[in-house]
Amino acid sequence: MNYKALNPSTENLFESTLKKIQHQLETKRKDTTTGLKLLARFDELKKYRSLYVHKVIEVRGKNGAFLIALIDKHLTIIETKRHSRTEKEIEEVEPVLVFSVPQDMGKVYIRKETLVDKVLDLFTKVDIGFNEYPNFSKNYYVVGENPDQVKKHLPKGLMKSLDNIKNLTVEITGNWGLLRTERNLTEYVLLFLVSIGNKMTALDTAN
Repeated sequence: MNYKALNPSTENLFESTLKKIQHQLETKRKDTTTGLKLLARFDELKKYRSLYVHKVIEVRGKNGAFLIALIDKHLTIIETKRHSRTEKEIEEVEPVLVFSVPQDMGKVYIRKETLVDKVLDLFTKVDIGFNEYPNFSKNYYVVGENPDQVKKHLPKGLMKSLDNIKNLTVEITGNWGLLRTERNLTEYVLLFLVSIGNKMTALDTAN
């Protein structure tokens, strides 16, 4: 993780989108060093060859706060064409949601549940289910190093927020969580993350 200048058009898109929420939510800029320290915890981001943190914004509503970070990630992939293999560099700028977790549950991974996951779980019983949130359990594959703690302490606001939303990725480590769409920055993606963060903190406060 290092410093790299952000493309001006990308920066303008990020800033102009944030202005649209300022009449509803309070935003406060944080040092990118804060973002680097937080994001360094997450294994999901260690697969990239390099990763830069451009923006870290604290968003605060009536019931709590969360962070939106803008990251620039680089990955080398191997493409096979006509019996030849070539390396291809992928560069993407993605907004991510970072949120606090009141109870340390160890490492927890939440991702889209595939058909293969469903079949394997018939034998391994690794997927952690939540009977009170059937849609969440149906849509997401949840694993953790302390399953009993996860079942007891996984934030209800997170499960309720994702109950009818698919295809997100969440990693929790210690007292912090990382939620990703794994999509490039657009106005829609950024506002979507803000809405999830705001709903999640409101629901957790209500519980």
